[in-house]
Amino acid sequence: MDMKNMTRLPLALALAMVATGVFSSGSIDGTVSAQAPNPCALLTTDDVQSFSANAGEGVPSTVASVNYATCRYAWGAGTDRFKIGVAVQDASRTFPGMTPDQIKQVLLKSVKPETTDAVISDIGEAAVFKADSAYYATATAFVKGRLLQVSIDGVDARDKKDQAIALLKSAASRLQPQ
Repeated sequence: MDMKNMTRLPLALALAMVATGVFSSGSIDGTVSAQAPNPCALLTTDDVQSFSANAGEGVPSTVASVNYATCRYAWGAGTDRFKIGVAVQDASRTFPGMTPDQIKQVLLKSVKPETTDAVISDIGEAAVFKADSAYYATATAFVKGRLLQVSIDGVDARDKKDQAIALLKSAASRLQPQ
């Protein structure tokens, strides 16, 4: 495997972890570790209700053993279903053995040209918006030693780029140093 593919593998693994685990309503042990931030305090109901007045309270989930925390907001049903989530994890867990500069480069290189993907210049050390499909988009930042991600899952998620970035900025502003 060449170096270019090796540097992209951790991001793909990290995004797969977020995509498959961020929205579970339970947790392994039901507690938040002392190091893990309260995920529902990073993205509040008020923040999400600026996106949709139908959004209810956030549902937190943590995996304390890996210092991973999420909060999910969901509303609607069927084709009108919508989910917004915020996830935070230590970047060193997501990218073991990588320096902060390497983590930034992996994140920035994940942006695909000629798509709606974009580099976000004013959040943390590095941040990107990525739309995997019309129905799923993420805004991810490397900030204060952590990987912070806001996910939007629902109709026209790709078109919610500005809202995703605004939510990521709100969450990043509340993230305390480790």
